[in-house]
Amino acid sequence: MASYTKKERQEHLENWKEGGLSKNAYAKTAGISPRTFTGWTWQSKKEKGHGFVEIKAEKLSGNSHGIVIEKGNITIRLPFSADMKEIQKVFVALAGIQ
Repeated sequence: MASYTKKERQEHLENWKEGGLSKNAYAKTAGISPRTFTGWTWQSKKEKGHGFVEIKAEKLSGNSHGIVIEKGNITIRLPFSADMKEIQKVFVALAGIQ
């Protein structure tokens, strides 16, 4: 089993992001276990703080339209009737924004 330095792992992650391949395809072409490579991507996100976004929640008077989430220049409005699948789709889409 090969051992990689942090610098080597980071280089592989950067090459993967620039190359446009799926995680599995990149790992196979680079001779890395897909499971190991996926672990590297999760660890990288964890170290950079990605995956979670701090949201300040506050009660807005007169807001009868639903939930409003503002982060930077992004505003998301969800009706109070939004179900978990709809909310999940919003956060999956946000995860793709860099």
